[in-house]
Amino acid sequence: MYKIINIKRLKKDLINYNKINIKKYKEIITYNYKKIIIILGPCSLSNIKEFYFYIKNIKKIKTNIKIIIRIYYEKPRTNIGWKGFIYDPYLDNSNCVIDGIYMIRKLIIKILNLNLNLATECLNFYFLNFFIDCISWVCIGARTMNSQLHREYCSNINSIIGIKNDLSGKLCYLNDFKISLINKHFYICFNSLKKVFSKGNKNFQFVLRGSNLPNYNYSIVKKISNSLIIDCSHSNSFKNPIFQLFVFENTYNQFKYYKNNINGMMFESYINFGNQNILNKYKNLSVTDSCINFYFLKLILFKLNEFKNN
Repeated sequence: MYKIINIKRLKKDLINYNKINIKKYKEIITYNYKKIIIILGPCSLSNIKEFYFYIKNIKKIKTNIKIIIRIYYEKPRTNIGWKGFIYDPYLDNSNCVIDGIYMIRKLIIKILNLNLNLATECLNFYFLNFFIDCISWVCIGARTMNSQLHREYCSNINSIIGIKNDLSGKLCYLNDFKISLINKHFYICFNSLKKVFSKGNKNFQFVLRGSNLPNYNYSIVKKISNSLIIDCSHSNSFKNPIFQLFVFENTYNQFKYYKNNINGMMFESYINFGNQNILNKYKNLSVTDSCINFYFLKLILFKLNEFKNN
């Protein structure tokens, strides 16, 4: 991999910063501390300048909440469509993948220098290897959570793994992924043909994102004994961004008043409300899934901070 592209290495202080924060998140998950992790950002990265403006505004919010920034450079597709910034950083079908890798790596290091942690989704293992030293939380999406290759790969990395329920909504598949993830594997590394013996990864969270119906209600949550992230978007909000606020309110009350394993929430948020098509005619607007805007995000963070300070 590194023989093909020479990427900028992390400085020692950033490496240590990332390791320390991953350790803190692992403690929350392992010991079920009454702390909440918020994972937020747009559905997909599409504009470096706008995204960094969004990040700097989040940084200005005074809060004690543990925030992880979503930097989703790939876009999972049910069939076809725009596959994400890393494939097409100029949104013109030029397929400048090498440019995409360099641009994302540079952006990630800038964000780490703001003392923020990062999350991404694992679709293509080859791409993730260019960024994994910077990533605290790796999501396995609804379309890939049944993949044996993803399970083996994630069993060999240090980051926390967020496992989304699949599109059918059958929660038994979450346990299948969990069993595979925490166990040791032997496989051939896909980019170097070297033998890999993984140790297993016991640091994971289930992510409830809904299916045909929402699945964040207490009757489902109380049955799950593993650390949980509630995805306030996708099928839980019927893909209507304003409904993320209703999911948040319900989840917040469960977290505050009930004994359960909720340790976090995920939001699709950006500068402006809603979305647009890939022609990208409007500034500060998602080109994939609809997002809540910065105003609503601030309301959510202030509400969570109120609980934190009580």
